[in-house]
Amino acid sequence: MARAAEFEKAWRLAYTKTDYSLIESLLHRDYQMYDHRMGMKVDFETEKSLIETLSPFLTMGPWKILYENEEVYASRLFTKYKEKEPRYLAIMATANLQNGKLIYAEIVREVLDFDPSEGQDWKWADYE
Repeated sequence: MARAAEFEKAWRLAYTKTDYSLIESLLHRDYQMYDHRMGMKVDFETEKSLIETLSPFLTMGPWKILYENEEVYASRLFTKYKEKEPRYLAIMATANLQNGKLIYAEIVREVLDFDPSEGQDWKWADYE
C-alpha cells in the first residue's frame, strides 16, 4: 500500500468510526494541522474534537492522491454533510512527512453548488 493510501485509510477510520488507533500510529509527536476554516494551527487532540463534532453529519467520498513522494503527499476529497439540503465540499489536503510520520497537514475546503458524484462512476451510498 502506498504511504498516502495508508493515511487515507487511517483518516477514514478516524472520521467514520472515531477510531484513532491507525492515525495515531502514523502521526509525528509534533504533528500540527492548519485548517483554513478556523484560520489556525491545531494539534491532534484539538483535531479529534473537531472530528467527533463533525463525523455524525459527514460522509467522506472518494479520495484521489494527486502527488506523493517520501516527504509529502497531496490529495483531493469530496464530502457531503447530511443536512436538510445536503452540502457538498471539495477538500484539498497537503501533508508533510518526517521519517515516514505525518508532521504537518494543511486543509482547504470549498463549498460546492453541485453534487460532485453526478456523472461520476461512484455514489455517496458506496461510502455511507
